Amino acid sequence: MSYLAALPSHLSDAVAHSILTFITPAPNGCNLHCPFCYIDRRNEAARALDLSPADYVAFIEQVAAREPVGAICLQGYEPLLPESFAYTRAILEAGKRLGIPTSLVTNGTFLERWVDELAALQPAKIAVSIDSADPVTHDKARGKVGAFEDAMRGLHLAAASSLRPMLTLASILMPNRHERLLGMPALARDLGIEHWVVTVLSEVGKEEIGGPVGDRRRTFADLVLLKREAERHGIDFVVDDEFGTLSDEDAERDVVDINALRIRRLAQPSGTFRLLPTGQCSMGLDILKEVKPDTPRWQPGRIDAFDFIEDMRRHRA
Repeated sequence: MSYLAALPSHLSDAVAHSILTFITPAPNGCNLHCPFCYIDRRNEAARALDLSPADYVAFIEQVAAREPVGAICLQGYEPLLPESFAYTRAILEAGKRLGIPTSLVTNGTFLERWVDELAALQPAKIAVSIDSADPVTHDKARGKVGAFEDAMRGLHLAAASSLRPMLTLASILMPNRHERLLGMPALARDLGIEHWVVTVLSEVGKEEIGGPVGDRRRTFADLVLLKREAERHGIDFVVDDEFGTLSDEDAERDVVDINALRIRRLAQPSGTFRLLPTGQCSMGLDILKEVKPDTPRWQPGRIDAFDFIEDMRRHRA
């Protein structure tokens, strides 16, 4: 799932400063088993605890002390797992203290447990991954029976709290499966959530950066249909394509309404950094590639985090 889904809308179109994204550790693994999991496909899913919550905070503080940070975002495994939440809490607290918009992407299954604490931490955005308004279809996509019901309990509770303006529903568009998402705008309306973000399933975790899975023209046609359904229910609809892999050159000839789609892309992809629990860090388009043993590794206490990312930049220049 795109981390743009969790960025505040006024930042995500053209963030001028660095974006720091973090993978929270999960010693027992994720509670769901999504076959399309980007984190698993990139080999980011290490259960190691090489970095502590304090290390993540130090990384943020050291970078923010030397250059503006536009946004912080937490992703999986799953940042609301009980064994992962100490990391999530520390990062959200740091972002709040430093005045940096800090957000998270979650599968929602533990949202109910943390609503009060999240309300106190006031994240800029919480993107909850829901891949169908039909419980059976969603649970099948997420690899666990009951996932939809668990997420709905959390969403109803969060939507009734001060978190409601921060909530976004986020979905994956699978190739030739747009019908699975047609009920999402009605679900969002019923929950009182105004925003829905769709990310197209893409090829990631390989040596080369790939585009969307499936035919591009069909993909854009499906996105236009979903946009119309969202409009019919008064829901704001956005397509997230942060690194520009969803080229519209082919589709534009065949889908007249493509220009009506709002597609968000990063103005400066190279300014995005992604830190793993192992200390390994990727930047820019390399965030879509598989993590390997030679991926640069930050070692807290041995090198300042800003100096570390500056060294990464020099090697990429």
